[in-house]
Amino acid sequence: MNVVMRKLVSLIFVFLCLSGYSQRYLADEYPELDSIIGGTYGTATDYQGVTQNLQFDFYEPANDTNSKRPLIIYLHGGGFNSGSRSYPSVKLISRRMATKGYAVANIDYRLDPDFNLYNSSSDRRAMTDAMHDAKQAIRYFKANAAIYKIDTAFVFIGGESAGAITAMMASFVDKQSEMTPYPMADPNDPIGSTSNADMSNSVKGTLCLCGMILDTLAIESPTDPPILWTHGTDDNFIPLWLAFNVVLRASHIGLPIEARPYQGATHCPWYYGNPNWLTYLDSTVTDITNFLYPKISHTVGTRNKIHGEEIDIYPNPFKHIVTVSGISFNANDIKIYNMVGQDYTTIINVNGNDLNLSGLPKGMYILRIQTFARIVHKQ
Repeated sequence: MNVVMRKLVSLIFVFLCLSGYSQRYLADEYPELDSIIGGTYGTATDYQGVTQNLQFDFYEPANDTNSKRPLIIYLHGGGFNSGSRSYPSVKLISRRMATKGYAVANIDYRLDPDFNLYNSSSDRRAMTDAMHDAKQAIRYFKANAAIYKIDTAFVFIGGESAGAITAMMASFVDKQSEMTPYPMADPNDPIGSTSNADMSNSVKGTLCLCGMILDTLAIESPTDPPILWTHGTDDNFIPLWLAFNVVLRASHIGLPIEARPYQGATHCPWYYGNPNWLTYLDSTVTDITNFLYPKISHTVGTRNKIHGEEIDIYPNPFKHIVTVSGISFNANDIKIYNMVGQDYTTIINVNGNDLNLSGLPKGMYILRIQTFARIVHKQ
């Protein structure tokens, strides 16, 4: 028979506090960037039968020693009939996120100059062309992760306006039955190109910035990629009521979504030349940063394995909050000391698995958590 025993163990973690200092993925720590301008991630045939190269610009922190960074694939707007990766807003957002430590790929995709989102004779072919291109880009960067120093488990996709619609389709349209709103797709399937077919099209999260998705039923499960949704309340191109269906659908099925309505703002208010465009751009970068950070912060943490169970403490280094996942504990189980043995336990504020350590001065600390491990013997 199996006998389950419980043994009291102490878990010891050493980690670094950067209180008062900046932190990767939150602050602009890398003002100097390296870039690739005009790279090619694939080819595709447009609606006129012309084969075109699909290009990207890539930004990363200069001299970055981290060999596996989260990747943001970002797509420009333009109504599927215009626009390019050289839009000022696109370049600025891409570069701003790279200064925080991300790898960022800003991609072009196929366009149809005659396309009209609300009255299109091409039956939305341009939309599926864009989706196929975005998925081709996801697979390309995953297949070349070593070259671009990408953590393939943390690939995010997003964009603005048509780019946001494309990102939503790339994230959620993954079944043939979900192709019904797009009858003229070529090929008429959710994947498109067969390049790097051994790579997954999945992403870790989606940035829907002033966008939507035609059929929200494609958002199916609470385990689908979480969404950041931003929208101007006075948007005159994609009305708020139409875009808000994304929020309603995600909320209905329990999919995590962060909704950030911009009161009084029109369509993509961070576009260069709009009133207060730079203020809105700052807000958008902040919203993206705050959305992404909890999803990737444990990639800069510490992992321990106790009796086969993985226990994470992240981020490390940290600024204010440390999260411990993989075990249960309460405030009485925790002690914290600096490297000369001074006890700082009284400053800890425990909220679930989050430890607020904002009272610590800068330095290196030992965190001790006393808990029970399960030991199974077979007799």
